[in-house]
Amino acid sequence: MEADLSGKVALVTGSSKGIGRAVAIKFAENGASLVINGRTPSPALEVVEHIRAMGREAHFESADLYKYEDVKRMVDSAVQRFGHIDILVASGAAGGPPPQPFQQIDPKSYGDCISSHLFTRLYAVRAVLDHMVSRQSGKIILVTTDAGRTPTKGESLIGGAAAALVLMTKVLGMEFASSKIHINTICTTVTRDTPGYERATSQQGSRMAEIFRKAEERMPFGINKPDDIAHLALFLASKDSDQITGQVFTISGGLTFPG
Repeated sequence: MEADLSGKVALVTGSSKGIGRAVAIKFAENGASLVINGRTPSPALEVVEHIRAMGREAHFESADLYKYEDVKRMVDSAVQRFGHIDILVASGAAGGPPPQPFQQIDPKSYGDCISSHLFTRLYAVRAVLDHMVSRQSGKIILVTTDAGRTPTKGESLIGGAAAALVLMTKVLGMEFASSKIHINTICTTVTRDTPGYERATSQQGSRMAEIFRKAEERMPFGINKPDDIAHLALFLASKDSDQITGQVFTISGGLTFPG
């Protein structure tokens, strides 16, 4: 897919690796300037240089996505540098305990899981909201797990946090419409070339590696790639999606069929 994002500025959180990186590069290929965010500078700066080599403008902004004040500082800095932010893609930072039966999850880790899958997205949305409202324009794209739409064993907390994000997408779509701000969510399943996939498959014989292997076998169209998500994100960031808001899309290679 191709789209004209010329003159647009996109902030992509968690864009030093995996899905966020693919989205940032796809946007740059289609004319956007990028604000790159990552936990550590080194891989993020590699993405910045890659985009600059394409003749596009890119800048790295560090921020702890678990802290609202830090995310707000990142947004304010980006606005000061570029003058505006047209697109937000909230990705990355999906940590917390690995998938496991609820009874085996340490209650002390509940908060970390909810924070990583829900609060990191909400902080990014809130941080750009005032700016987009003042401009009466904006495209917001959230990236989360399909466990929020499809019941998945071992993902009670992860799925619960993602389900909250799914419902909030619909509510926020209604709230933001009067300000001409679009918000949509992309739900993903097993996706190769991502930190989560690499962690799971590097542990040969582990329960996680076996879960991922079985999921891949059940995907009739093959395992997801970061670029698959990037293509949909590009559509949702473009003018072609101007009639779409408050919607949730699943990319699963035919693994799941949520209602």
